[in-house]
Amino acid sequence: MIKTVQMFTVICDNCGTDIGEDAEYSCWNDESFANENAMESGWHKEGDKHYCSNCWSYDDNDNILINESRKSIIPK
Repeated sequence: MIKTVQMFTVICDNCGTDIGEDAEYSCWNDESFANENAMESGWHKEGDKHYCSNCWSYDDNDNILINESRKSIIPK
């Protein structure tokens, strides 16, 4: 039998990178596990937006900077 199940992943809201692209696991069965994995992998969450480690950094005053040059059009 094949059954449809709901799974979760995290996509960078700036460049469109999927947290599971180069990982052992591509998705998780719980939204909080997906979010926790992203945070442990150096991602940044701001509100409901997620940014991969290549799209954010700190400036000299410890403010978060989003690398707009990596921005892509992400299909919704």
